[in-house]
Amino acid sequence: MDGLDKALAELKREIIETRNLVIRNDNLLKTFGADLKTLGRKQESFERKQWISSAVAYVLFVVLASGAAFLASQGYLAQARSEVEALAQKAEEATRAAKEAEEELARAREASQAALAAYQKLLDAGPSEREAVVAEVMAIDRSRLSRLEARAIEDRARSMIQQLANEKFESGRAAYRRKEWRTAVDDLLKAMTLWPDHPLAAEHAFFLGTAANETRQYELVEQYLTRYIEEQKGRGNKDYAYLVLGNAKAALGKISDAEATLRRGAERFPNSQFAPQMLRRAAALRREASSTATADNQ
Repeated sequence: MDGLDKALAELKREIIETRNLVIRNDNLLKTFGADLKTLGRKQESFERKQWISSAVAYVLFVVLASGAAFLASQGYLAQARSEVEALAQKAEEATRAAKEAEEELARAREASQAALAAYQKLLDAGPSEREAVVAEVMAIDRSRLSRLEARAIEDRARSMIQQLANEKFESGRAAYRRKEWRTAVDDLLKAMTLWPDHPLAAEHAFFLGTAANETRQYELVEQYLTRYIEEQKGRGNKDYAYLVLGNAKAALGKISDAEATLRRGAERFPNSQFAPQMLRRAAALRREASSTATADNQ
């Protein structure tokens, strides 16, 4: 009987231990299941973050690649546009240069034809035609002629121009002696234009300047009497030239310059019959200048 009770107590104890072991295993399984669910959720969250990061990185890559491609295309377009503009400008310059060269060639051809016609006229011109032919020759633009053409025209025209100039000098001096002042001015001025470096140009300048004074062409008086005073050797008629030149400058309104010219003439030729007249005129011009300055100040 004791042995049976002991066996039952032992069996009861094993049953209790087995039950406790089952409960503990069940708890462990539940804990393990909860941990698995937690790990699953973490894995899903990690995978979701990885997918979002990959998507963002891909979008950023696409955006950057597109931006780089756009910038590169813009740079290429700008470079291409610049090259096109440069080529267009060069083409325009080349067209303009070609047009200018064509126009220059046409002008040179016209000048050459005019030179040929003038040369033929130089060969055929009679005495009554020389003046018109010389004027036509002098009007030719020799800068557009070849060196040979310009030399031929110059050689052929020189003797005729000088001959015509001498005739105009003689006729002008003759008109001066007759006191035909307008004719004298016209002929002498034409002669000086034709042959400005004539050996007697300074002497002719005196007659032209004093004749122009009679016709009141004071610019010509100033130009040619100044040349006479500067270039004529010896005394000649320089004292009278100073007097006329000073009066001409006064007529042109150059009062201070006129006074200085008259005083210079009186100083250079103190014994001249015109010296007192020059000094009186210079003093009058000074008084006139002082009166004008006083009136302006008031």
